[in-house]
Amino acid sequence: MLDKYYEDQTRLRQIRRGPLGPHFDDFAAELCRQGFKRMTGKHHITICAKFSTFVQLEGVSDVARIDEALVQRFLDDLAIEGRFRQADCAVRLFLEHLRSKGAVATATPVQKQAPRNPLLEAYDVNLRDVKGLKVSTRDGYIRGAARFLQWVASENLRLRKLSRANVLSFISASLASRNSSTWLSQVASQTRCFLRFLGEEGHSPVGLDRAVPSIARWRLDKVPRHLPWEKVRQLIDSVDTSHAFGLRDKAVLVLLAMLGLRNSEVRHLRLADVRWRSGEIHLPKTKSSKARVLPMSHEVGAALADYVLHGRPVVDVPEVFVTHRAPYRPFSSASGVGALIAQQLRRTGISAPCRGAHMLRHSIATRLVNEGVPIKTIADVLGHKSIDTTAIYTKVDVKRLSLAALPFPTGGVR
Repeated sequence: MLDKYYEDQTRLRQIRRGPLGPHFDDFAAELCRQGFKRMTGKHHITICAKFSTFVQLEGVSDVARIDEALVQRFLDDLAIEGRFRQADCAVRLFLEHLRSKGAVATATPVQKQAPRNPLLEAYDVNLRDVKGLKVSTRDGYIRGAARFLQWVASENLRLRKLSRANVLSFISASLASRNSSTWLSQVASQTRCFLRFLGEEGHSPVGLDRAVPSIARWRLDKVPRHLPWEKVRQLIDSVDTSHAFGLRDKAVLVLLAMLGLRNSEVRHLRLADVRWRSGEIHLPKTKSSKARVLPMSHEVGAALADYVLHGRPVVDVPEVFVTHRAPYRPFSSASGVGALIAQQLRRTGISAPCRGAHMLRHSIATRLVNEGVPIKTIADVLGHKSIDTTAIYTKVDVKRLSLAALPFPTGGVR
């Protein structure tokens, strides 16, 4: 497969001669499979051939002995030369290939984390083992606890000498920093939980958690941030589908806007979940952990088929949507879909209240409410566990709200 990148037989013999030589043909095939262009693939192989020579000069005859320290020394040498771009990417891809074949041992991940306060470490263990919270939830509580400890230090206070007045001072300072009911409620909840832990463990007086005031929040007090349906339609129709990127972007937007899928549901949608013959999309994993089956309209099916047949790179992964720059892989995080939407909004010049995927989900729910679709049906489409969650969209039923408006007193206001 190296012949695809090099025509000079002498150069081919040089690459295949080193200690890593036997692996380059397979690596070249892997680069081709992952969609790297000829010049980029050749550049990567050139760097890895240089690495093979470096390994030989270091006296490493056994490929299995290659470790991170050796790789870093090679990269440091290249950095001094300053001649090769993307050297780190090339070598890491090569090592990943060697590890997949079992030629090099899997590296033990070394997590470089800033040393954490021992008290926060103990709090994290408590949240995990006693309260059973997941990592993402614990992270939020840890940030809140760290914020409180930082304030205590800035005020030259000691945990054992804290008073209820100190707690109220911290809450007041936190509330003044941001005018958001969600933020206020979050600060109060995180502080209350941490103070309860401190009291139970003997780090502070018991009962300080009761000094944290309750933040008043009214159910359904906010209107969902959404786009008018004509703007959603404009956003979808404006996508340039003359290239593979556009075919993918339109399929993603259609799924979000027409079926109300969540960001994670779009990213994890598999080819096997699209039932073409029955015209259905099966969502086995949802936020509420309940399987969901949605009808696939003609527009949704056409956008998906167009992308899968004419735009999706040939890559052996089960997910429908993948990146379009080598190496071709499924979206690794929610930011990929979010960036896609934000970019399309900028191109069309549409002013939106927010730029996330959830905005389109709110938009379809708002449209269904305004069209008189029963709230239970909307809850089923969106995959809500409780119909109360869907009830917030009744606040944007402009037509029915206008009927409920009282007539203005005659005579006007003087």
